[in-house]
Amino acid sequence: MELCLVRHGVAAERGPAYPDDALRPLTGKGKERLREAAPGLALLFAPDVIVTSPYRRARETAEILADAYGTRAVQTSGALAGDDYEGLFSELAGLDADRVLAIGHEPYLSETLSVLLTGDAAAVGIDFKKGAAAMMDCQGLPVAGRATLAWFLPPAALRAIGHRALREGH
Repeated sequence: MELCLVRHGVAAERGPAYPDDALRPLTGKGKERLREAAPGLALLFAPDVIVTSPYRRARETAEILADAYGTRAVQTSGALAGDDYEGLFSELAGLDADRVLAIGHEPYLSETLSVLLTGDAAAVGIDFKKGAAAMMDCQGLPVAGRATLAWFLPPAALRAIGHRALREGH
């Protein structure tokens, strides 16, 4: 399985306006940046299915990316909202998909990447900025310590690729 991990876009700040963290939405700027990055991501990775955390900002990110892919095939996974790595790997293994795009949160995404690469959530430190993406080759089903990192791109790089794609008519 090829697994592309994506951190949700820029969201409203934590605070009294959103006492329930699960309800924080993307900001206008966050949506705009994701729309700029989506064509770049679409050039690099074409998923069979998109799986997202149930948190609002991740679902909104999934909707923007699904639009770029021209699909509505989005599923929700509670495991992407936390550190249930084995639960996530089990859910992913149950999908009828070879290429999965998974949208979640920090610190869980960088820990998931570390678990896939090394088996240890703390072994690999990575700056998974909002809107960044990492493509992992799981060499079969996702198993701790068995994946390789194909690429990791910060959001600015995805936006630059997206701008080029739009200029070239992709």
